[in-house]
Amino acid sequence: MAPGRAAPGVGKLGQAAPVMRGPRKRGAAVHARHEDAGSSSRDRFARAFVGALVRHRRAILVFAAALTLVGGVLTVFLYGDLRSEVEELLPASAPSVVAAHVLGPRLYDVTHLSVVLEGKDPEGLRRFADALAARLRALPPSQVREVEYRADAELDYVRRFGLFYLSVNQLEVLLQRVRARIQWEERHANPFVVDLVGDDTPPSLDLSSLAGGVGGGALATVERFKSGYFQSADGRRLVLLIRPPEATTGYAFNRALLDRVEAETRALAAGFPGGPERIGFDGEVATMTEEQASLREDLAVSGTLVLLGVTTVLWLYFRRWRALAAIAGSLAVGCAVTFGLAQLLISYLNANTAFLGSIVVGNGINAAIIFMARYLEERRAGLTLDEALPRAWAATLAPTFVASFAAGLAYLSLSVTHFRGFNQFGVIGGMGMALCWVSTYVMLPPLLASLEGRRPMDFSNVRGAARLTSVLARAVEHRRRIVQGTALALLVASLLAVITYPGPLVEADFNKLRARESQRRGSLYWGKQVDAVFQTYLTPIAIVADTPQDLQRVVAALDARQRAFGADAPLGEVRTAETLMPRDVGAKLPLIHELRRLLPEERVARLSPADRDQAARFLPPADARPPTWEDLPAVLRQPLTERNGTVGLVALAFPRQVGTIDATYGRQLTDLVRGAIHDAGVPALATGRPLLIVDINDSVLHDGPRATLLAFIAVTVLVFAVVRQPAFAGAVLLGLLMGVVWLVGLAAALRLRLNFLNFVVLPITFGIGVDYAANLVLRYRREGPGSFTRVMDDTGGAVALCSSTTIIGYASLLFSDNQALAGFGLLATLGEVSCLAAGLLALPAFFFVPSLPPKVSVTQSPRA
Repeated sequence: MAPGRAAPGVGKLGQAAPVMRGPRKRGAAVHARHEDAGSSSRDRFARAFVGALVRHRRAILVFAAALTLVGGVLTVFLYGDLRSEVEELLPASAPSVVAAHVLGPRLYDVTHLSVVLEGKDPEGLRRFADALAARLRALPPSQVREVEYRADAELDYVRRFGLFYLSVNQLEVLLQRVRARIQWEERHANPFVVDLVGDDTPPSLDLSSLAGGVGGGALATVERFKSGYFQSADGRRLVLLIRPPEATTGYAFNRALLDRVEAETRALAAGFPGGPERIGFDGEVATMTEEQASLREDLAVSGTLVLLGVTTVLWLYFRRWRALAAIAGSLAVGCAVTFGLAQLLISYLNANTAFLGSIVVGNGINAAIIFMARYLEERRAGLTLDEALPRAWAATLAPTFVASFAAGLAYLSLSVTHFRGFNQFGVIGGMGMALCWVSTYVMLPPLLASLEGRRPMDFSNVRGAARLTSVLARAVEHRRRIVQGTALALLVASLLAVITYPGPLVEADFNKLRARESQRRGSLYWGKQVDAVFQTYLTPIAIVADTPQDLQRVVAALDARQRAFGADAPLGEVRTAETLMPRDVGAKLPLIHELRRLLPEERVARLSPADRDQAARFLPPADARPPTWEDLPAVLRQPLTERNGTVGLVALAFPRQVGTIDATYGRQLTDLVRGAIHDAGVPALATGRPLLIVDINDSVLHDGPRATLLAFIAVTVLVFAVVRQPAFAGAVLLGLLMGVVWLVGLAAALRLRLNFLNFVVLPITFGIGVDYAANLVLRYRREGPGSFTRVMDDTGGAVALCSSTTIIGYASLLFSDNQALAGFGLLATLGEVSCLAAGLLALPAFFFVPSLPPKVSVTQSPRA
């Protein structure tokens, strides 16, 4: 038989190892020092348990295959329900979520899809908009409820009722202007009158000032859209707003609506004379569709990269396809059960949990790698499969338990938070670590027995990453002081980076967390063009009270707080049903009738073209009357009317700033609105995206540190409970803490900011970082003094492989278009590299070299 090769026959568990021929391997010599290891209770249990697994392997594999199939089907359903909305991250008790759930059924939906047309021919854009609106209005009502692109209703309303929105004093001033103008015209109409005062310029009527005062700014579209279209001042951009049916949500509907509208628009644009040169889409429909599509693409890319990367490094290390098949089989069972249970317990994935597949694969595979590495080491030493399996099972059980369950506890620390972006992440991640560990120790023995039972693998020249880790071991042994000094210098540098960290800790601009493509040519880009056209915030903050009197108190408190800001007041307008209706109509009506008497149609016809145009647009008809609520354009009435027809309980607060609202400005708006409700002392709710952003940041800052502290406590307790001896437990925690401190320092030096996604890196790093230190320290404790190089050759190589799979899982996210995912991947990769360097370099330099005498004898604990 070839040197280092196992005996061809595989005996039954319990038989002695066959006599080896050829050179004795180093691993075999080590076994000679542990002849009584099998007498330990743990080894006896391992032989009995593994023996039962091997004997009943067919039944176990059939059951596992069925379990994997069911879990796989459930996983497909789970990933079929991806919810990219940030609302899904908040707890149900968050103020903005409570308000949304209560007010959503009461208020009309403001969801819309914006179609932005760009071109050099303003008139051609208007013709195209007319044609497109006709096509879109012909779509089924189940897709399109309304198409808005003209301000005709507002223009007509101002023409009929605009004068009622001027004050009594303004009307009196206007009457004086009209009388002065009439006198000027009558004087200049008489050819015998000589102009001795030189008043050749006629007094201005200045009717354009009406537009700014109508409806408290609600009808500013009169001046902004003089053409009657939602068109920019230069005419080069025109916007259509498509309203979907009420209460219609979901990715499938939004995707179908966007695709249909885009297809209709592109088809019409082909060959249309004077049509748009560029077409873009924005609004909630486009944004939600774009973000979810980007998330799906990122998951596909990440999954592909993880599959290829992990397979490659496993092959480079093990060089045995059957070893890879066994690892993949055990991992598949653990992952399928994990995500199958997630479907039953949670039923959907949010923006934080969507990419957990790559993370669970990258982390959950670690136990199988350590087990397989030890199994191959035992086989290289000459043991049969029946003896190698229980030895590998027993030797790796404790260190992988510490590593896997430390990671699981770190994940579970997130589950005790209220922030759904954290707790669902924690539940799925914690289950994944535990179930993949259980799957490893239940599935690998029957899988290996089935794959290797008839034809044993060739175990010659299987050294894996031993060459690299041997180099590291020699570097630590011969350059111990340099490694220690470098580690301490990095600790000091990390502290300085944290102290000098500038700006806010949490990312304030949520646009920096969205898809990059959206900024270049997606909804973020076109949203800026929409803002430039409307020059106002299209989705204001809605405030709803129980009674009109309560709403008046809230608005009064809001006005008081606004005045305290002065010119820097965050809100541009607070609109209610009351502010939309003119006041003192009884005093104004006679003045308006007098004005109309002074300006009959024949006199208006004699005005200059500019004045005639103003008069035609703003003067009411001869039978002028005060407006009623029903006279208001529907676009103004509906947002202030509840679905049941109730009017007078809703106020709309419009931010002064147009465009993106970051967390800083959102905090101002939130404190202003919620503070006014508090000041009023009445029951009222407020809902809007600025409030949602603030609630997310508050939840992250509240729950993130708690989860991080809990993760550290849980990992510390687990390490001391399993390792027991303070010196070795302290060494494990020392390696972990060095890696975490380096991570924080690197993040601070790179000026990375925390957000609702990457904050989870901190707690889970405690769990993952303990993995490498635990495996090395526990193996070293069992081997004894002088075993450092051997430990690094075998366990160190497996640890490096474990880290590489985890790094692949994280680094695959760096290629995501979604900036939040990419940022998470970067921070998590930095944490993995930091913890690996601390475990393989810094920890051995401080703890292993020179070797500390172990507190237990070799016979008390078998070699790991």
